Amino acid sequence: MNFKPSKKSRLGDSDIMLDAGKGMYFSHVVLGNYFRHYKLPELEINSLSWHGYYKIIDGKQLYSPVVHVKSHGTKIDRVGHLGSINSFEPFAFPVCSLYIPCDLKTDGIGISEKDFNRCEYIDLPNLKRSARYDFFVLPKGINYEKFSESPLMLMYRFADLEIFNNPDHGHNVVLDAEIKEYKNIGGNDVFVRIVEDPSNIQIASDSGKQIFKEISEKYSIIINDPNDIYNKLSDRPIITLDDNGNMMKPRLLKDMHEEEIEFKSSEELKIWDEFRK
Repeated sequence: MNFKPSKKSRLGDSDIMLDAGKGMYFSHVVLGNYFRHYKLPELEINSLSWHGYYKIIDGKQLYSPVVHVKSHGTKIDRVGHLGSINSFEPFAFPVCSLYIPCDLKTDGIGISEKDFNRCEYIDLPNLKRSARYDFFVLPKGINYEKFSESPLMLMYRFADLEIFNNPDHGHNVVLDAEIKEYKNIGGNDVFVRIVEDPSNIQIASDSGKQIFKEISEKYSIIINDPNDIYNKLSDRPIITLDDNGNMMKPRLLKDMHEEEIEFKSSEELKIWDEFRK
């Protein structure tokens, strides 16, 4: 996972490059809730690029966010979206999720020569069980230490991928996920959630179908649905108790989160108004 700053961006932080590894191909590549599904052996996909920014080209053209899907370095598809990592939305963007089977052959990958200050590089151990790595990216200016104290962090700890990709039909609550690591890459804090044995997830409730179960035993990558993520996560009422155990008036999780991290909202850049000038 390689991060590059978005050049001449009017809205959005990052370009993110995703590489399968030397001589490797993803068995499945899924965008959102199977909005697109590419798989071996029909397509040998070894890299993707996630572009989450808007750029005004001229008075008639606007470059908008897009995912490029590549085979042997050649773009074979481009899928537009509306997601971007922005300072006015203080949440961790669920860019992608990577399934790694325990029997994955990695002998030919070698050691990365990329700049580790710009990359999230996973040196795979000898996995005893298959695992899924979920990658979350915070906007510049919001650090992981403070973010981890927010009640919104419970969603990242326990809510499974349905909340990003199929929220209208509920989401599963995962019991055995672990926030394993985080690092700053190019000014953005990135943290990784690891779910072991993802085809047999231990869940506290089953309010929705495990939509990616069929690909969970293969070397696969999911580009989570990037549209309207912050509202999917935080636009929900929360009831708390006072010191005497009495129920208090419901509050939005969004308001509680922004209060906890002492977020000072800035006016959202109206890219469409800017474009019409």
